[in-house]
Order: sequence, then structure tokens, then C-alpha cells
Amino acid sequence: MISATWHRYIFLFGIIGLAAGMLFGTVPTSIPQIILIANWLLERNFIWKWQQLKSNKYFWILSSLFLIHVFGMFYTENIQRGLDDLRNKAPLLLLPLVLFSTKPLNKKEFKLLFGFFFLSVFVSSICCYIVYMGYTKKIIIDARQASVFMSHIRFSLFIALAVIGLIYAVIKEQNHILKTTCAVSIVWLLFFMYKLEMATGFLCLLFAGGFLILVFSFKWFPKKISVSFVLIFLIAIVFIGSKVLTSLQMFDKVQNNKANALLSKTKNGRLYVHDTVFAMAENGNQITININEVELRNEWGKKSHLNFDSLDKKRNPLAFTILRYLASKGYTKDSIGINTLSNSDIINIENGITNYTYSGSIGLFGKWRELVYEYYNYKIGENPSGHSVTMRFEFWKTATFIIYQNPVFGVGTGDIQDSFNKMYENTKTKLDLVWRLRSHNQYLAITVAFGFIGLLVFLVYLFYPAIVLRKKLHYLYWPFFLIALLSFITEDTLETQSGVTFFIFFHTLFLWLASFKDFVLIKKPTE
Repeated sequence: MISATWHRYIFLFGIIGLAAGMLFGTVPTSIPQIILIANWLLERNFIWKWQQLKSNKYFWILSSLFLIHVFGMFYTENIQRGLDDLRNKAPLLLLPLVLFSTKPLNKKEFKLLFGFFFLSVFVSSICCYIVYMGYTKKIIIDARQASVFMSHIRFSLFIALAVIGLIYAVIKEQNHILKTTCAVSIVWLLFFMYKLEMATGFLCLLFAGGFLILVFSFKWFPKKISVSFVLIFLIAIVFIGSKVLTSLQMFDKVQNNKANALLSKTKNGRLYVHDTVFAMAENGNQITININEVELRNEWGKKSHLNFDSLDKKRNPLAFTILRYLASKGYTKDSIGINTLSNSDIINIENGITNYTYSGSIGLFGKWRELVYEYYNYKIGENPSGHSVTMRFEFWKTATFIIYQNPVFGVGTGDIQDSFNKMYENTKTKLDLVWRLRSHNQYLAITVAFGFIGLLVFLVYLFYPAIVLRKKLHYLYWPFFLIALLSFITEDTLETQSGVTFFIFFHTLFLWLASFKDFVLIKKPTE
């Protein structure tokens, strides 16, 4: 029989292993949870554990999200998909069950856990950057492909939380070596997020960090300094907002550009074709003018192994990528334009780069340009398939139609994808079959599955513990909470293992520690 001391060591190994392992994929995420559950069962003392659980209302609140998924099984039609969803959501019940019936962490254990979490984020980012730089021989066309352990969006949430946590450590840590190490890690992680175009994580970091600075500055600093923070924050928002609005015009045509003059014939005497209705431009130069396809096709075949009618390496029509790239240089779209391109230009086009000014790695600026391009095409009625932001508009619109038809209890745990498939057909969406996905919004996902009743439960689940325990919660809970709430807008975070583990681990951890400040820990019979 294992002693209580060793059970505690195993518990700490499991919980710290989970904090570190969830950065490295499915197996390192699953094994620590199995260890925690097995240790919990072998430890026994079930009567004592039940007393702990039944006296702590926060455990029951945290259990409610899993329980509504169980309730949704009673009226679902696709039982198998529902069971798969319950298995995926099991951590929503199991982690609160284990933690709320276990003695809380002390300060040393808490610090050790977050130390391993920060270290794992750092190590994972190094591994991904090695892939990004090509040292593993993996061909990276899109920076997101370098996130090898999980979705780059999920990873960006981990990094955003780690950055704020490291900032907190820099403020609180007394050891100068650790303080410097944390500061260097912050710089590295920000650079990494920029290079890998982690727009979601960056926005979560910006808004969560800014909000926390505003709130806590009034507690930590004199009023004048706090007011200064507020003014600086507001000025920054106005400045960034103005830049964003201006950048929305980046694909507009510039009237006085020489490249926009309509020509009649090529140097070889062939006629040019012009589409002046399609006004999109690269660097102010209209894309669909001064085109001779015969010359383009012939000369491109001499320069590249990729067929003119094929796709580039980003899975976009190669012919249009060629037109955009030539326009970005102000060249005519003919034999002269193609032959003026350098070998590096040809490689850029093959790789799906549409503007020569973006041939290098430009991080988030490139990502923003891509998003504006998506929005531009969506406005003129183009198919949004494959475009991360504009596809979400279709997902959200389809979700609202499903909710309108099933407003009270939703469609059930297992019928979500089936309902989306049917609604896509009914609304005659332009989305290709492969992109007909679920809502990519956690609030809508809950409402589709369980109606407005389920949404109400979900909102209580999120906000009631945070409001009641607000004075007892650790400072790091708030950046996590804000990052999670923001991520729910553009992601159905709880529908994947990495997402659900990230959320329920930290949500349970902080509420577990805070709730025991309200309750007296009942002594075990063996103590």
C-alpha cells in the first residue's frame, strides 16, 4: 500500500506533468491525466473525497458544463458522434473531480507548476522555430505549418498566457537571474509570435494585457500614473485603429500610376485584354489589365516546372498569383513581364507569394495583408473557402440559422455537425465541402448544441465563480480568463483536446485554490 506522502508526490508529478505536457501533443497531454485519475482511485478515501466535493459548490458549477453534454445525449440522433464528444470533453469532469477532492497546492508547489509551464512553452517554441527555419527538412509554405504539436491558434493562447505570467514574474521575482531570464523569455516569445503570424494570440495578449494594466494600475500606482496609463492606452488604440482603417485600402488602385495606363498591343503585336471592372490592385497597380494569356502561358512554361493552369504551393490558382505578382512590380502581363522576373521572383510565385515586397518573412504584417485580401474578396462575393476569417462569417451565419430553428434546447450533443451539413445545403453556401465546418465560436457552439438554456448555464459556469471569488483568485487567473473569453469568439476552443485541456486545467486550478480559502479542509481519517 502506497503511503499518503507518495500519493502526494504522484499527484504533483501528474499535475505538473500535465502543465508541461499539454504543450507537446496528444500523448503527453493524456498520460498525466491517466496518472492523476489512477492515483486518485488508488488513494481511496472516497467518503472523505465525497464530503469535500459535496460541500464545495464550485465543484458542482464546474461539473455543470459536462453534465449538460450528458443531458444533450437524451435527444441527440447521432449517438456515436455524441459519445465521441463526451469522451473528448471528459476532462471537464475528471480534472475538477480530482482537484477539488485533493489538498490544495502550497506556494512552493504552485510556483514549481508554473515554472514548468513557462519552460515548456519556451521549449515548444524553440522546437517549432527549428521546424520553421527548415532545419528538420520539412517544407514550410505557410508559417502556421511550423506549429507541429497543436494548432497554431491554440499554441498562441498558451504563449499569450505565458507572456503575461512572465511579466508578472519579472515584477514579483526577487532573484535577479530569474528576473532577467523571464525578461529574455518574454522578448523571445513575442518575436516568435510575430514570425509565426500568431494574430489570434497577439490580439488576446494585447487586449487582455492592456485591460489588466488599466485595472491593476489603480491598485499598484498613484492616481496620476494610473490616469497616464489610461491616456496612453486610449491614444494607442486610436493610433492603431486609424492605421487599420487606412490599411483596408491597400488593394485600391492608384489613378496616377503609369502601370495603370491601358495599352493596346504587346511588343510582339498581340492584343492585350483588360478587365477594368475588377478594380483590385497590388501596390496601386491594377491586376487585371494589360494581359496577354498566350504569351504568359508560353513564357511561364519555360521558367517553371509548375503548370500555368495548376495551383501554387499555397493552393491558390497559379495564373492569378502570376498576375498579382507582375502587377506588384508594375509589369505588363505578357512575355516581357515574365522574362523580366528573376529566378527568386519565379520561386516566390511558385510558393504563393503575390507581392514582391512580401517575399521575405514579414510576420504579422503579412498575416494582416492576407486578412484584408480575404475581406476584399468576400465583399465582392468570392467563395471564402480556405480563408480563415471570411469562412468564419459563413460558419457564424449558418450557426444562427440552426439556433433560430432550435432555440430552447438546441440540437443535442451529437447532432451539431449533421445540423451544419444540412443547413449548408439549405442555404446553398459557396463553401466547398471540405470547409463546411462547425461554428468556430464557443458561445455559438454551446447554443447550437443546447439552445439558450445551455448558453445560460455556460455563462453562469464562466462568470459566477469569477465574480464571487474575485478577491481570492490569484492574479494570473485574470489574464487566463480574459484570453479564454476572447478565444471563444473566433474558436470553438472546447472542441479539441488541446483546447479543452488548456481551458479546464487552468480554470479548475485557480478556482480550486481560491475556493479552499472559503472552506475548511476536512481532515482525512488517516491524518
